[in-house]
Amino acid sequence: MKKSLLAATVASLCLPSFASFAADTTSDDVMVVTANRFEQPVTSVLAPFNVVTRQDIDNVQAKTLTEVLSLLPGVQITQNGGRGQSSSIFVRGANSDQVLVLVDGIRMARSVAGNVDFNQIPLTQVERIEFTRGARAAIYGSEAIGGVINIITLTGTDTPSKTKLDLGIGSHNYQEANASGAYNIGDKTVLQLAAGYENDKGYNVHPQPGLNDGDKHGFDSRNASLALHHQFSDQVSGYVATRWYKNHYQYDGSSIYSGHQYVRAETEFNDYSAGLKYAQNSYKSSLIFDYQKQDNLDLIDKTNVVNRKDQYHQRNIQWHNQYQLLSTLSVSGGIDWRQEQWNDLTGFAGNKERDNTGYYAIGLWDYSPVSIETSVRLDDNQQYGTHSTYNIAGGWYLNDNIQLRGSYGTAFKAPNLYQLYVKSAWSTGNPNLNPETSKNIDVSLHADYDIGSLAVTAYQMRIDDLISYTGGTPSYENVAGESKIKGVEVEADFDTGIISHQLNFDFKDPRDSEGKQLIRREKFSFKWVGSASYGNLDTAVTYQYHGKRPDFDVELPAYDTWDLALTYWLQPKLALKGRVANLLNEDYETAAGYAMPGRTFYTSINYQF
Repeated sequence: MKKSLLAATVASLCLPSFASFAADTTSDDVMVVTANRFEQPVTSVLAPFNVVTRQDIDNVQAKTLTEVLSLLPGVQITQNGGRGQSSSIFVRGANSDQVLVLVDGIRMARSVAGNVDFNQIPLTQVERIEFTRGARAAIYGSEAIGGVINIITLTGTDTPSKTKLDLGIGSHNYQEANASGAYNIGDKTVLQLAAGYENDKGYNVHPQPGLNDGDKHGFDSRNASLALHHQFSDQVSGYVATRWYKNHYQYDGSSIYSGHQYVRAETEFNDYSAGLKYAQNSYKSSLIFDYQKQDNLDLIDKTNVVNRKDQYHQRNIQWHNQYQLLSTLSVSGGIDWRQEQWNDLTGFAGNKERDNTGYYAIGLWDYSPVSIETSVRLDDNQQYGTHSTYNIAGGWYLNDNIQLRGSYGTAFKAPNLYQLYVKSAWSTGNPNLNPETSKNIDVSLHADYDIGSLAVTAYQMRIDDLISYTGGTPSYENVAGESKIKGVEVEADFDTGIISHQLNFDFKDPRDSEGKQLIRREKFSFKWVGSASYGNLDTAVTYQYHGKRPDFDVELPAYDTWDLALTYWLQPKLALKGRVANLLNEDYETAAGYAMPGRTFYTSINYQF
């Protein structure tokens, strides 16, 4: 009762003047690149699509990418406790490794060994996030079953000069210091810089009485990035860029079998990329080269016994072309080549490597009131041979305000190198795994009026040869039969007087081939995000409700959380910020046995010039 009363009080204080968390996706001015690998107005995208800007991230004062992504429709996050702990993302109930994660259009090297750890991506380097749901394998290849997340860090040659500085402290002895800037060097060159530091002493995320009493599991990170953009001529531009981060974190490996294990982990990541763009009349072309390396080391504390030591390498070349045949018809296509390498330096699995070459073509026809989008792709994988996927989508404006959309597509995911070859005390790879395949269908209705917008989407995924971890063996295996996930997503953005609201509902039924609800997948969630301005004070509020879900031998109960962020502008360029996460101190878990943080406080000062 007290929690409900406090929640109602917070809502009543913050309601007058809510603004949307995500970018305005109903405006023709919003240009996106992730849906079809070329720049287009978001209103021409036929797949469900969301955009998060740097300003959106700053408004809610998010500290991690998982906090940002958890607010998006169709997304569920699980995490083994607090900052820096292992996390997974489920999009529309698909497995955590069935969503493709890109950084500046390039898949992350972490996908060599499974799902991406979003805690390891410095949020200070993120300029924008684009998120599309549904099968996009016909455009991007393996992993794009549930959707695609593109984390954009690069700006461009038209970026105005700016500098941003942040200093902050918080609960659990949290400290942060970040600096970023973009600087015009002459008329045709932009230098982009970012650097940051973050430290969180943490708490006992996995308490086991008698084994790890008094332990704390913390996290610290150092990161930097540099990019140089240059406009060589009216037709040609290019860039070179590098990103680096080094993270330290602790987690708990204690058990009745192993005794007390306090594990210290270290991850160091380096990325080097370069690209060229050419545009002449109706033709556009881009060429990108990228190399990534990630070093991982786990040590059992005090004994310094190596628990894990390995490396990921990824080399990538992408060539994309687009041609505007008619004002209503454009075609595009290209080639992308990727080499994945996993080096197990403990000597159990050795060095494993494979190449993949993808060829794809996309056609987009827009003749009002009808739009049609088609795509087809052929992947040639060194291990699994050729694999083809396709997608067809259509949109029809019933009137000036309402559009009916539908799509059907196929997708696949090749087993990652870790699933195939890992050899450890807790897991054994299976070199006989088959790729996962899926058939996806979406039908949606979009209404856009002056008072607000509404989108309702029904979807179904049918997945064959789902790869599952079997704890008894322990190993990986393809699940016989067809796993089915169906659901409905509702997004609304509307005004009531001076109040504006953005909310989304997610209803889904995720079941395996035996009809059992998939592990850690909920059936219902509700999210509400907004911000309010009162003179020099900006207020942001987020609310989330997540339903109950199974987790191996237990069922995790439903939970809800409130977050509150305040920004007071001392001067036009100087702001004092404060945030309370988990405002009502909800006691909950997203992974069984791992307590999420209680009420936490953060404060920072921000200077922009």
